[in-house]
Amino acid sequence: MRFILKCPQTSGTETLDIPVCTEVIPDHADAGRLAEQFNRMGKQRGECFRIPLDGIPLEQQREAARLIVRSVFQGAYCFRKEGLKDLKGKDIFGMRESLADFGDTVFYIESHAAEDEGLERAVRYGELEGRCIAHARSLGNLPANYLGTEGLSAYIRNLGADLGVECRILGREELKAQGFGGILAVNQGSVQEPKLAVLTAERGVGRPLTALVGKGILFDSGGYHLKSIGAMEGMKFDMCGAANILEAFEILVREGTYENLLVVLPLAENAIGPEACRMGDVITMGNGCTVEIYNTDAEGRLILADALVYAQQQGADRILDLATLTYSCQAALGDKMTGMFSNDDFASSGFTCAARKAGERVWRLPMDSHYRELLSWSNTADLANYAPGKGAGASVAACFLEDFIQKGVKWIHLDAVGPSVMRERDDRMAEGATGANIASIVTFLEKGNWDDRL
Repeated sequence: MRFILKCPQTSGTETLDIPVCTEVIPDHADAGRLAEQFNRMGKQRGECFRIPLDGIPLEQQREAARLIVRSVFQGAYCFRKEGLKDLKGKDIFGMRESLADFGDTVFYIESHAAEDEGLERAVRYGELEGRCIAHARSLGNLPANYLGTEGLSAYIRNLGADLGVECRILGREELKAQGFGGILAVNQGSVQEPKLAVLTAERGVGRPLTALVGKGILFDSGGYHLKSIGAMEGMKFDMCGAANILEAFEILVREGTYENLLVVLPLAENAIGPEACRMGDVITMGNGCTVEIYNTDAEGRLILADALVYAQQQGADRILDLATLTYSCQAALGDKMTGMFSNDDFASSGFTCAARKAGERVWRLPMDSHYRELLSWSNTADLANYAPGKGAGASVAACFLEDFIQKGVKWIHLDAVGPSVMRERDDRMAEGATGANIASIVTFLEKGNWDDRL
């Protein structure tokens, strides 16, 4: 697939004109509709398309070009099962390009400002974002026996080296020494080693540290609260939060972010084995809080809570986490909408605007003291990890996580079970992982200010 930025001219090449609606682009209200239009175009292969941008202001042309290129990549992406045949036991990072197929379509982006540096940069950034989103999708699409905690840790380590950023991987013994009982408990039934992967990009002296945290459950059987065959289908995708955070970080670093960024990815497998945690077990989290495990299938909040504690120990005062956390959120909002929770009104407003600009959908859901009270019923621990029979599962889970956020730390939590996976054939994208929320996170953090509305 190629994108060619050029001035309009008469050509003998047969092309299909794709109009860009001038009413859509300036106010971003329908950026999602525009993105879906170009997702569909990306799925058409072997064609030659002309995309005219003239007729709207130059700044809107830049924004449109970036969104269009990214969206076309998202629509064109297919996972290459042929690439999988050569992968097992090899370096996933080094072979990641072979896991994606985008076709050979040519797109002529036409503007009389074709030589404008900003427009050229927008096309280049759109392509970078499209490829990085594809990398996240390929990680999500890999079978669990091809990608475990060791394999993903190696990918993270190699990516860190390629980006020139600091990387640290904490293993079982370090997690024990630092008291991260949530990650350890969830992984107890697995033969794999639990990990806490950390990447640090320091870009500005005196600037605050923003932590990006992603749920990395490489496979979720449900533990002793074993999932049904239908519910267990697709549980290799339970690490999409970690994969999407990782690739959002790659985009920001390659684009030259001025943000000080800390990526914290808890990696574990929720399996059944002789040592697996049981209903009623009490564990001690990284901040000393004790938790009774009522539901072994409510494991994501346990590893995320430890990761949030670690991020704050490293000095993060702004945290954004992304997780495929609760089916309650999907039941409430459907397959295309991400649930957002936050302890800061300005940050949540800014993220909503960023998502709208990026062509993605988020909706803020409530947290309240009465949800927190539902987790305080345990006779043996400070908290329970579940509120049986009480409903509002997404809000209850978010309130569990908020208990691990220190006063004064700004926090956004994204629950993305619905949009993280395309579960059936669609005219916009291939089935499987979608890379949801990567574009929104990048758009939000590019502004470098959690306090201003975008």
